[in-house]
Amino acid sequence: MTGSPETRGLPPDSENGAFINFFPEELPAPVLKRQVRSWIEERAFTVGEEDDHLVFQMGNAFVAVFFYQIPLSSGLVRCLSLEAYALGRYGAQFLDDNDLAAINEKLRIGRLVRGHKRQVLFIYNVLAEGMKKALFFTVLDAFKNGIDTTDQQIQILLSTT
Repeated sequence: MTGSPETRGLPPDSENGAFINFFPEELPAPVLKRQVRSWIEERAFTVGEEDDHLVFQMGNAFVAVFFYQIPLSSGLVRCLSLEAYALGRYGAQFLDDNDLAAINEKLRIGRLVRGHKRQVLFIYNVLAEGMKKALFFTVLDAFKNGIDTTDQQIQILLSTT
């Protein structure tokens, strides 16, 4: 990532690449990307743009939104994957696979996974077909709630070790 005004405040270059497209074989959805970027900017988030995703900060979490068009026999289906750092790579070393499983059991939406450089990421995948602005904001709020819940569960886990 560069130090341009669009990406200021994002993870330093040493953490570049933490957000991975988990569906690289799928076609990108540029129309959906433009629409979602507009919606995020309406919420006063500063959005940086990478090749296949948008990046912004939500509270203490860095977030990436990926876009997909999955070709099915019935036509193209548009999808979103929202991903956020749950912990930096140094904090992540304290959580093993059992810890991740325990936290995932308590999450109502999304999933905690290990990403690039053993970063711990919170991921929420949604179907975006026909999504309107109000529904996207509801999804974003649910995602934020998932980030907060993840953070609380990690703090509880770390305080008991």
